[in-house]
Amino acid sequence: MLDAIAGADALIWIAICVKALVYATSLTAAGSVLSYVSLRPLPAVERGWLVRLAVFCALAAAVLSVARLPLRASFLMGGTWEGAFDPMILTMVAQSPLGTSIALRLLGLALVLALLIPARIGTALSVIGAVLVAASFAFRGHALAEPRIVLGLLITLHIVTVAFWIGAFAPLYRLAGTDRATAGMLAHRFGQSAVWFVGVIAVSGVVTLWLLTGNPLTAITTAYGQLFILKIGSFTALLGLAAWNKLLLTPALLRQDQDAAVKLRRSIAIEAVLVALILLTTATLTTVTAPAGI
Repeated sequence: MLDAIAGADALIWIAICVKALVYATSLTAAGSVLSYVSLRPLPAVERGWLVRLAVFCALAAAVLSVARLPLRASFLMGGTWEGAFDPMILTMVAQSPLGTSIALRLLGLALVLALLIPARIGTALSVIGAVLVAASFAFRGHALAEPRIVLGLLITLHIVTVAFWIGAFAPLYRLAGTDRATAGMLAHRFGQSAVWFVGVIAVSGVVTLWLLTGNPLTAITTAYGQLFILKIGSFTALLGLAAWNKLLLTPALLRQDQDAAVKLRRSIAIEAVLVALILLTTATLTTVTAPAGI
């Protein structure tokens, strides 16, 4: 694993960083929609702020996703700027699985913007968009292995789960500083849901690794298997810790305990930083390594 990372050049690191930003903005856009729909007790002010966050991240994710096309083209042409803008190479990249994935994501991100429409149809379209954004990550990379449909569903479920979790960061963080009672109620709901999320992420991760490698124990000896297990293990542990923290803090928050609010905001900030590191690890995983046979 370390050898694969050490061998990465400047272009690969730029690609990794852009990919990590695509993950972060796409998941935040999709997660903001899911939080907007699921967290009904949110005050009107917070719901409006969540809409703006979803729109901003959707636009940023669209720009960053498109930027991946010339980066890939440059990589194929030996890391030259000429290759990044070569029409023939760009067309080839656009017609590849990467291009298909980006096209689907752009459609999903466009539908996320429907959250701006003050009607149920706008909300419904934005939810469809959030699911399409999640599904777009299942159209390239290891998701193209067989059984493709099962892997695609597992990866989409994984992304939806993580997106909902990330989407709850901002409203919980803000409410903990302004409305501790509502923050406590939402933290309680999140804690109950997160218990199930831990199982979904852990099981889907193990099944995915098994389908990709045929033997998870053997995969541990490969760079891909090590990074994959690191990512899934980190997400599972972090989400479990988040659920535990919020369940412990909920009673104090409902009593409007000032210390509990401060602790919740600190916990969320730490979770956000750790998620950013995990997304960077995931971007590295999907760039410098691949499972055997793919």
